[in-house]
Amino acid sequence: MVKEATAMRLSIKPIRTCIVCRKSESPSQLLRVNCIDGVITPTQGRKSQGRGAWLHKQCGYVAIERKAFKWAFKLDEMPDVTQFKKFLQELLTETDAKDMKLK
Repeated sequence: MVKEATAMRLSIKPIRTCIVCRKSESPSQLLRVNCIDGVITPTQGRKSQGRGAWLHKQCGYVAIERKAFKWAFKLDEMPDVTQFKKFLQELLTETDAKDMKLK
């Protein structure tokens, strides 16, 4: 019985849902962000302090437009997303540069 429970625990993979498109993915496919002192910051590791939200990289600008962070973090007003916008710009330009090299 103990072996079955251990095997079951090993076979369960975590699933997270994008706050914008509501599609479920493994955590490796999504980006985790935190709201610390009213500022949205991307999480480098999978663990960090505070409440987190998960989203696809391509859903980042849509999340800002729809004010999804306000609802995901249960805030009264929209948090500061300037740092997150800079992160998205850098991330998307890196991705474009990699795609250009591959072609």
